[in-house]
Amino acid sequence: MSSIPPTSVTLLKDLSGDATSVRWTEFHNKYAGPMRAFLRTHYPTVEADDVIQEVLIALMKCLPHYQYVPDEHGYFHNYLMGIVKHKAEDALRHMKFRKILISELEKEAKERMKHLRRPDDEAAEAAWQENTKEAALQQLLADGSILPSTREIFRHVAVMHEKPAVVARKFGITRNNVDQIKARMIARLRDLIASMAAAAN
Repeated sequence: MSSIPPTSVTLLKDLSGDATSVRWTEFHNKYAGPMRAFLRTHYPTVEADDVIQEVLIALMKCLPHYQYVPDEHGYFHNYLMGIVKHKAEDALRHMKFRKILISELEKEAKERMKHLRRPDDEAAEAAWQENTKEAALQQLLADGSILPSTREIFRHVAVMHEKPAVVARKFGITRNNVDQIKARMIARLRDLIASMAAAAN
C-alpha cells in the first residue's frame, strides 16, 4: 500500500474553512494514491474513483468540525482511512442489489428494444435513438452499484440541466467534483447505449 504522506496542519486548516478552496486539488493529489491503494487491497470490487469522490464530499462537510490533536483523537490518516472504509462499505451494500436489479433492467430493456427495430427513415431513426438513450439513462440512474449521491449529482447537472456551479453549491462540493462525476457517468451512459444498440442489431 502507498505510504501515507505527512499530515499538513496548514492544509487541513485551509480546507476546513472553504469547500471551494483550490487546495482541494492539492489534497486529492496527496491522498488519492494511498486511498486507491487501500481500496485495491481491502475492497477490490468497488469503484475506487467513486469511493474517493464520496470521501472528499464527506470531508468537505466534516473538516470544519475536525480538530487535529493526535494525542487525543489519533492521527489524521487513521481518521481519513476510517472514512474511506465507511464509504467502501456503503458501496458494497449497494452492489449487493446490483445483479438482480441489472438483470431486471436488462430484461425490460430487451422487451422495449423488440419494438424498436432499426428504422429506415431519418425521423424513425431519430426516435429509435432517443428511446435507446432514455432506456440507457433510466438503467444508469437505477444502478445500485453507483452511490446515491453520485447518481443524484449527475441527475441534477445532466438530466435537470442545472449549472455545475449551482449543483456544487447545493451539494457542498467543488465545481471540479461535479465535472468529474458528470464525465464518469456520461462515459458509463455511452457504454450502455452502445451495448443496447449492439443487442438490437
